[in-house]
Amino acid sequence: MRLSLDEQIFAVQRYGGISRLFYEKARAFSMNGELGVDIEALDAPIVNEYVLRDADLVTRLQVRATTGPYTALAHYFTRLRRQSPVDVVHNTFYLPRGLSEHRGAKRVVTIYDMIPELMPKTRRRLDFLTRKHAYIQQADHIVCISNSARDDLLSIYPDVDVPVTIAYPGVSHAFHPDVPNIPELPTPYILHVGNRSHYKDGMTLLRAFVTIAGDFPSLKLVFVGGGALSQEERGLIAQAKLPSKSVSQHSLPDSQVPSAYAHALVTVFPSRYEGFGLPAVEAMAAGSPLILANTSSLPEVGGDAAAYFAPGDHETLGELIVELLNDEQRRLSMTMLGIEQAKKFTWTGYAQSNVEAYMKVLG
Repeated sequence: MRLSLDEQIFAVQRYGGISRLFYEKARAFSMNGELGVDIEALDAPIVNEYVLRDADLVTRLQVRATTGPYTALAHYFTRLRRQSPVDVVHNTFYLPRGLSEHRGAKRVVTIYDMIPELMPKTRRRLDFLTRKHAYIQQADHIVCISNSARDDLLSIYPDVDVPVTIAYPGVSHAFHPDVPNIPELPTPYILHVGNRSHYKDGMTLLRAFVTIAGDFPSLKLVFVGGGALSQEERGLIAQAKLPSKSVSQHSLPDSQVPSAYAHALVTVFPSRYEGFGLPAVEAMAAGSPLILANTSSLPEVGGDAAAYFAPGDHETLGELIVELLNDEQRRLSMTMLGIEQAKKFTWTGYAQSNVEAYMKVLG
């Protein structure tokens, strides 16, 4: 079948979860002819580093680097509308322009989460430009990245009357336990990876660390990614009079993130809402014992391999961390269970689930 993706998310995100999904899917379709999908070339300027670092995919999609998202989006909004014959259109995001291309083709839309609808205060500027509901209304088939995301979709838009396919994202083979330590990271450490603001709730982890730091004077809390420590975070650290460098933030290249997971005593993902939660799978694949907030898709992803606490409950989280720190055998057991749980999530499986959605919509 002939498939049209568009450049929306590749024009907006240099890195990020949504662009990672479409990069991995495009890569699978391009490399595995048995999937039976021929992708229409984009012929567009983009900023996405996942695609731009993949020479084969750059050639296949006919994309090129540009100076920034505004330049890429300007090209997207002003270029001619694509009318070439395709079987399925799968838009990568929800900007209005995407609804007007390839009229007559079957339309598939992916719902990643319902965060803007459930948590309006977290909306970004881009969310005010999007028309997610219009995409849902015009879709012939919907793909959700978890059962939790599907349930939230149907709760908010009960009028959805098209089939919904669940396609779980995967984890890269780079995430495994047998990777070298990173000398720059202080040890021993508890780990958090990714954004910490708003619903990601990094402050709950920091508050939990404050409650246990006195009993573990050598223990460190390491934040990877997510930007420098905020004023609120620095204020709490100062108020708690934590030892110097007991909390640190590091910006690591993608190649070193598996090592950060693999050598953490425990990884904590305290987010109050996730459509899927890729860092949770990455942590398990790398062998890190994992603690998750018991909410949205996270129990679906972590299964019996993770430990859970109520979202926002820093006292219970602190107690749970202490339990794991004092029980090496339990941590080893969680490592083994996590590695097995992570095997359920592969990019090949994600691509195949999308192909099944396309086949259904084509009858």
